[in-house]
Amino acid sequence: MALRSLAQVPYIPFLSVRPAEMQALEELPEKDKDLLFPYFSLRPWTSARHLDAALIRIEEAYGHRPLFITLVEPEMVEARRPVHDQLDALRVSTNGYQAWCDLIEANPNFVPGLQLEDLNQLRAQAVRLHALGRGILVRIRSAAFPFAEGIAQQVASVTDRGRDVCFFLDFERANGDLLNRQLVTTGVVTSILNAAPRAFVAISASSFPDSFTAIVDQEIYERRLFNGVRQQLDNGRLIYSDRGSARAERQSGGAGMIPPRVDYAEPVRWTFFRAEDADNRFQQYQEQSRLVMSSPGWDGRLRLWGTQMIERTAIGDRTAIISQAKATAVRINIHLHRQLYFDNPAAAYDTDEEWRD
Repeated sequence: MALRSLAQVPYIPFLSVRPAEMQALEELPEKDKDLLFPYFSLRPWTSARHLDAALIRIEEAYGHRPLFITLVEPEMVEARRPVHDQLDALRVSTNGYQAWCDLIEANPNFVPGLQLEDLNQLRAQAVRLHALGRGILVRIRSAAFPFAEGIAQQVASVTDRGRDVCFFLDFERANGDLLNRQLVTTGVVTSILNAAPRAFVAISASSFPDSFTAIVDQEIYERRLFNGVRQQLDNGRLIYSDRGSARAERQSGGAGMIPPRVDYAEPVRWTFFRAEDADNRFQQYQEQSRLVMSSPGWDGRLRLWGTQMIERTAIGDRTAIISQAKATAVRINIHLHRQLYFDNPAAAYDTDEEWRD
């Protein structure tokens, strides 16, 4: 018996262990955390020297609930710390990724993502991790979609035709062209489920924009892609995923101060409220928050930490949105809640969240 029934999971946000994403998750209502099944990309926690700091931060944000977990991609860093050596050790494929399997076994709420860099070790890894009885996740990037059926066949052969397995189709960074991939995506999903008929498939991407100089809103393209594939297949084995309105890749730093911006997550689009310059930063955040609250998409009935932060900023509370990092956490918090209840919007208002002064 897996830790969670995939048939009951409405949303798998793919989150990186970074401050804005962790705060956004931590501030969700407890009932939201019970319904979510997040997928964490394990990475160093800010400037910490050891991996334990990231594991502790995940627990602080999400408790001991079941969660999917994988490793961040190898990163070029100027100053290596012990945590980078620890992550490298977990990527070693010897004996079916033994070090990775050991870490998973030591954390009973972890549902592991398989490592696929060494496909010669795929079978041994899948056998050991599936035997834990928690479930497993198989992340397949878009470049590997042509090989998805073969991977699914190997996994299915050692998991009772995909029992408690989630195949995670990841488009990573995307834009409006994602909507042209519906036919391809439908074909990949079909081939996976033919090979592993007891499995589920999550479809994920990140279309949050990189630039805001000429746009005031954007459709959530990954949501429309998912809805289209779901309507076409109508088999009940699909799960929506995205990156919680974060980007798939970290932006490199640019010159100068970024003008204050407050984003608002609606069910099918993001709206952006951006100051013209970077001066008088708190006043700019206050003004943008007021614009959010006067916009057509604002829903004053939604009682969340994120919406309350916008309200507090609008009335001049200098402990609310005072930086772009805080504004990002606000957007992600609202987005996670919106997507969790996308198919049951009436339940989104039952948050038990009161005004916090």
